Amino acid sequence: MVGLGYFALAAALIRLTSFEGGLAALWVASGLLTAELVRLPRHRWGPTLTACTVASVLATGLVGLGWAVAVPLALVNMTESVVAALLLRRWRRGNDALDSVDAVIGLLLAAACAALVTALPAAALSGLATGRPMFAEAPAWLLGHGLGQLTVAPFFLLLLNGELGLWWRQATLLRRVEAAAHLLMIVAASVIVFGQAVLPLLFVPILPLMLVTFRLERVGTTVAIVVLGLIGGILTALGHGGTYVIGGSVADHVRLFQGYLGVTVLTVLPVAAELRLRRATLDRLAESEARYKLITESATDMIVTLDAAGVVNYVSPSAREVTGFEPAVMIGVSPALLPCGPDRATMQKAIDAARARPGERSVVEYRADHASGERRWYEAHTRAAVSGGRITGWVSTVRDISARKALEARLAHAATTDPLTGLANRRKFDSILDRRIEATDGGCIALFDIDFFKRVNDAHGHAVGDLVLETFARAALACVRAGDHVARLGGEEFGLILPGATIEQAAMVCERVRAAVAEAVTTTPGGITVQVTVSAGLAEITPGADRLQLIRAADEALYRAKASGRDRYAVAA
Repeated sequence: MVGLGYFALAAALIRLTSFEGGLAALWVASGLLTAELVRLPRHRWGPTLTACTVASVLATGLVGLGWAVAVPLALVNMTESVVAALLLRRWRRGNDALDSVDAVIGLLLAAACAALVTALPAAALSGLATGRPMFAEAPAWLLGHGLGQLTVAPFFLLLLNGELGLWWRQATLLRRVEAAAHLLMIVAASVIVFGQAVLPLLFVPILPLMLVTFRLERVGTTVAIVVLGLIGGILTALGHGGTYVIGGSVADHVRLFQGYLGVTVLTVLPVAAELRLRRATLDRLAESEARYKLITESATDMIVTLDAAGVVNYVSPSAREVTGFEPAVMIGVSPALLPCGPDRATMQKAIDAARARPGERSVVEYRADHASGERRWYEAHTRAAVSGGRITGWVSTVRDISARKALEARLAHAATTDPLTGLANRRKFDSILDRRIEATDGGCIALFDIDFFKRVNDAHGHAVGDLVLETFARAALACVRAGDHVARLGGEEFGLILPGATIEQAAMVCERVRAAVAEAVTTTPGGITVQVTVSAGLAEITPGADRLQLIRAADEALYRAKASGRDRYAVAA
């Protein structure tokens, strides 16, 4: 079928546009073959090239330059299509020559290169057959074949790969009627312009061509170009058309039409390609928006977008679950002004972090009000939206992390609390002491140890020993000042941190604790009462002191108190 089409196109164009027995002024048969070669795998080129070679030989021998040059000229024609197809396949990696402006440029370059490669051999064969000079035939080949490829190859590419048929099957009746009406306008404009030789109306087809390009995009554009080329080319070759308002031979007017058609094609094809690219971009944008809408409407996190000025312009429906507020009340407002939003400093911190690293997200945590009035913790992940190298807005996902913060608080408390007495543990004691050493107002520490605690465990068991430890904790907490810290350091040893206290004040506290413990009674489950005493060592906290040395000093004072008879305190030297 491609071979038959090649013969029909070749014979018709030779008959209509071969002046004075030379080469055809317009050659579109190569465009058909090029489109088929681009579509086919290379290992299947043989039968098609063979069929088109036979078709070219027959067309040249029957109506063209004659049988003497028919075979070599057929080989030149096949070479032209092969070169153009190979270049298109290499540059475009596909059979679509209208998916972008650079694809149209690739088609133009492929057509030009193929015509250039074959121009001299073809001109030599034509000169051999007609006696015409090569320098006259070579430009005719370049224009006729290059323009023919550029004009019809896009149409045949869409036809052979099935896009024209697919468009027709998918189009509604109204769309088909609109397409037919537009193409009838092209036909009418072409006939009006090229059916008379009085008025210079070559500009008239541009308007319906552009209308077709915008309404029917590349499918309509390729068909319209072929219609304009065929009607205009045939009528011009027959001595009609707007080019005849000036003098010259038929060959001159055909060449003028070639220039006109070339300019027209190079005007509308890039527009069609750009529209195709923009349509694809809009389709991807619509798909992206649909996915974004699906994600935001089904996400459990609240999704918020802000413009470049930091004003909310979108809030996902999940805001009701996260904050209790309706999304509508948040739009058009800065997050810092919302009850459920971060304060200005936190918001600015998130924006500054996102601005510093546009490709990364920044994470901030903040406390804000829920619609119920409850104060909750929120976590916001913010990323800058960048377009053209500039920040156009911000996207944040916000989630309620109150449960997580409560768990973290419980874990932190458990990590720093003695589980038996509820007092701070050694880790917490050391941390507080380090902060007191760095402070300027000083204070004191005291280490307490229960006297003869081992006897209690041996006599009553460890369960009773634990009750005695709890008794000490209650007695100590009842005696210390607000702001003082009591910790269990391990076993029966306890520590007190007394911020800002002088040695005299600390001694008074220690004495109160000692007396309270001595008076406290621990009752065992069996009804037995147990009383214990404590000894203490007291040391002054000096700014910049070493924590271990400070504890060692208090510990040495504790041992002096025990050595002195217990149930007393001693002050470090």
